[in-house]
Amino acid sequence: MNQFLEIVDMAFKNHWCVNPFCTTCGTMDFRNALRDLNNSDRSNLVETLSTVDIHELNRFPNWDNAIRIALGEIKKPSDMDTVLRSWLPHLDSNVALADIVLFYFVRRGALFAPMSIEVLYEWRVACISLALKIKDESLLESLVYTLGSEIQNYKDLWYLIEGISDKSQRIKLALQRRDLPINNYKA
Repeated sequence: MNQFLEIVDMAFKNHWCVNPFCTTCGTMDFRNALRDLNNSDRSNLVETLSTVDIHELNRFPNWDNAIRIALGEIKKPSDMDTVLRSWLPHLDSNVALADIVLFYFVRRGALFAPMSIEVLYEWRVACISLALKIKDESLLESLVYTLGSEIQNYKDLWYLIEGISDKSQRIKLALQRRDLPINNYKA
């Protein structure tokens, strides 16, 4: 089993907190296990995340928070690029992972994420393509927040969002928060 998945499994079995913003424990047991992995002779966090079977992630409760914490431990843009590029070919099989990375990392931008501008754009393009194909409400909402007014430059995506804005409260709210006018969307 992949070492990251072993740590996630250990967190589940030992009831470790994996709340990214826990003010009680700071998620220290989980974070320390990730840091120990980085300091071990076996492999490091970047290598382990790059080779994780993203299909296997869904087996674990709170895998989404575990991913957020693990990616938050990566400080170098080149390391984040390595991980995120390794996951790009597999996004179709884990839409939730695409959504998490888009909303919590890509949305912040290359300066704050850290990642290169190239990888940021690769993820945007991949998530737009995925959203057009599967029409996942959460992914579409994340694209509204990530792209802002730039979303209007992606005509097919914009048309899709216009089409579902009447039926989706989440999309309506995202559009309102980003101050995006849509023909059929009523404030």
